[in-house]
Amino acid sequence: MSSSRCLVSEWGNAHWRSPHPTSCPGKMWWLLLWGVLQSCPTQGSVLLAKQLPEQLTSPGYPEPYLKGQESSTDIEAPEGFAVRLVFQDFDLEPSQDCEQDSVTITASGMDPSRFCGQQGSPLGSPPGQREFVSPGNRLRLTFRAPASSQDGTTGLHKGFLALYQAVGVTHSRPIGQARGASEATSAPGDHPSRIQNACREPYYQAVPTGTLTCTPQGPWKGTQDGEELPHCVPVCGRPVTPIAQNQEALGSSRAKLGNFPWQAFTNIYGRGGGALLGDRWILTAAHTIYPKDGIFLGRNRSVDVFLGHTSIDEMLRLGSHPVRRVVVHPDYRQHESHNFDGDIALLELQRAVPLGPSLLPVCLPERQTLYRSGVWGYVSGFGVDRGWLTTELKYSRLPVAPRAACQAWLLEKQRSEVFSANMFCAGDKMRQQSVCQGDSGGVYVVWDECAHHWVATGIVSWGVGCGKGYGFYTKVLNYLDWIKGVMDGKD
Repeated sequence: MSSSRCLVSEWGNAHWRSPHPTSCPGKMWWLLLWGVLQSCPTQGSVLLAKQLPEQLTSPGYPEPYLKGQESSTDIEAPEGFAVRLVFQDFDLEPSQDCEQDSVTITASGMDPSRFCGQQGSPLGSPPGQREFVSPGNRLRLTFRAPASSQDGTTGLHKGFLALYQAVGVTHSRPIGQARGASEATSAPGDHPSRIQNACREPYYQAVPTGTLTCTPQGPWKGTQDGEELPHCVPVCGRPVTPIAQNQEALGSSRAKLGNFPWQAFTNIYGRGGGALLGDRWILTAAHTIYPKDGIFLGRNRSVDVFLGHTSIDEMLRLGSHPVRRVVVHPDYRQHESHNFDGDIALLELQRAVPLGPSLLPVCLPERQTLYRSGVWGYVSGFGVDRGWLTTELKYSRLPVAPRAACQAWLLEKQRSEVFSANMFCAGDKMRQQSVCQGDSGGVYVVWDECAHHWVATGIVSWGVGCGKGYGFYTKVLNYLDWIKGVMDGKD
């Protein structure tokens, strides 16, 4: 790939699909219309923008690019949509007025925008965090790296990584203008107190789109026929940097930033995990808050929640998110050491967190078929790995195991733990259990082929050591009504 002189689109639909898809009633018709263009674009080639973001990189990225090349790619959205483009990584050689290595973005009816230099550096003219939305349904990106003294030599810069997608024209903005998570825009002739809703895609979406009215009670409230309207709703279960699923992967692997953007790191009576729901709730295990071990009873606890990175050191640097409320399921029995029924809890943060590429919520399950034996999922956490506490987020790929096999295994081990209908197990009897101490409260996620997003079907609850065998998880589907009730303020 590094030898081809062209821009490379690497984010195929396969990265969003499970190698063992869960069943759903038919394929949506638009999947047939949105083909994945995997070919290497050359001068005059066209990429089809879809509603899910895809990657576009400079040739050979993240390796340094070669000098002596120029290529353009047109990105086209369907009629009625615009093209949105944002740079996640940008590292070009800086030059005066970007006369040397550069990226130029053009669209019909707009002046060209040229960029060079390194993201976050004052040298050159990097694009920063701006997002670019085409006035029409087409946008062109041109990458230029003029020849140095020797044509074809390798430079010292790795190029760029951009994300592009199709967005509704009602959300479009002039090219190069940034948007916040929730921002109001007025149209010519509008009454000043009535504005149109706009959301920062792909992290939020307007549900439903409508007008917002300024009220004396507080911030903009949406009303339609006397009813309050939501405006910017978090998008769940769709990482901007999804995991590259590998059917042969065994044991634990190190996660890349953005693979599991819902991952929380908790420090209550010790390290634990959790998952972001929406933009202000953490789903976790009750036993991380009220441990079964009696040595912790009576101790004052502080609840620290960290988000937004795969490194504990970076999470600590970003700071903890204050918790407003802790809600533990009423069925959880702290004093019954062999019964983890009801091992589920919710933490409400004092303030909503700003969503972005490395911080996004996971979805909740809606279907029983996600729990069928043989369905593959992923569990992630900062727990013990090979006998050591890790400072980097690790993940493992595990199958949902047959219930009968797990029951037989517990009998074989002469274990007395309750294996209730509110639990399921995952893993393999003959393989090392990669989930261990410190992973409790993290979630087991499965790709929902029907809804086209990742869902948290389980919560890491209990196990028999960290050797070979199965791990046991709280079955989130059974607690769906309780979760929604708490989050809606009914509990």
